Amino acid sequence: MADGEGAELGYAPTLTVPTIWHRLAPLAFPLAVLALGVSIWALVSDSAGGAESAGLPGDPKVRACTAFHMVTTMQTRNDLGSADASLALVGAGDYLLRQLDADTPTQLADAIRAFARSLQDIGMNALAGVHASDPRQAARQAEGDFDRKQVADLCS
Repeated sequence: MADGEGAELGYAPTLTVPTIWHRLAPLAFPLAVLALGVSIWALVSDSAGGAESAGLPGDPKVRACTAFHMVTTMQTRNDLGSADASLALVGAGDYLLRQLDADTPTQLADAIRAFARSLQDIGMNALAGVHASDPRQAARQAEGDFDRKQVADLCS
């Protein structure tokens, strides 16, 4: 046998020159984690202050009372369907809460928060199928009416 006979033909390993992508690939995961961390931080820091720290435009009492009057006007509309009316109550409560900031007079802000919670409770229970004739729902409605009158007195 001659040299090299019977031996498998082997090929010399090919050397590939690393491209820019091969060099940057190890950095992709840490960079993605960093971007995710910055995104979460921005989201949390933006929502942590919320409407309480953000200065909303206009006079705080006028803004809150205007929102209250709009919500109570919306409540008296008779052309909304049952589910739409329930959703409107939930949305109205959220809308009222978003009109408050640190400059809103404390007594008014507390009354609006109570009224907004009442609206949301009534609306969510109605969406869940609780009828107005249910004693607990009737109690919620009575509490909501009491809260509404308190806000109306403070806004007059």
